Amino acid sequence: MYFEDLKEGQILTTRKRIVTTTDIDIFATMTGAVNPLFLSKDYAVSAKMRDRVAPGILTAGLMFGSLYQLGLFDNIVALTGIDKLRFLLPVFPGDTIESKVVVESKKETGKPDRGVVVFHATCTNQESAKVLEGELTFLFLRNTSSTRKATE
Repeated sequence: MYFEDLKEGQILTTRKRIVTTTDIDIFATMTGAVNPLFLSKDYAVSAKMRDRVAPGILTAGLMFGSLYQLGLFDNIVALTGIDKLRFLLPVFPGDTIESKVVVESKKETGKPDRGVVVFHATCTNQESAKVLEGELTFLFLRNTSSTRKATE
């Protein structure tokens, strides 16, 4: 999608995805996030959780990946900000998550080939409870063919 393809108020919803213990194990190994809350069910249960917990940043990463699968980020220049990111509920192995973004605002930049888009993002679990939310800001490419037409 290009800058012009997005409209304020537009809602985009991802596919659902099941979070697995393998997701957690790989993430913890890759990042060094070896908290026993993430890696040991016994420890997590002793900490009053029902199971191991997925790291919040893993949940955010899965949300970003599912948004990429929509084609939303095919024409971005950069992620310029993640603001007000809040982890609202734990995500456990076996939970099914789904993400939504709402186009909050769009702004042209001084360069004719790009624009800024701000999204409000939420990620929910299988019970439709919000597990994560935040504001994402991206610098998008503009569709050069439509930019040319507008200036001709």
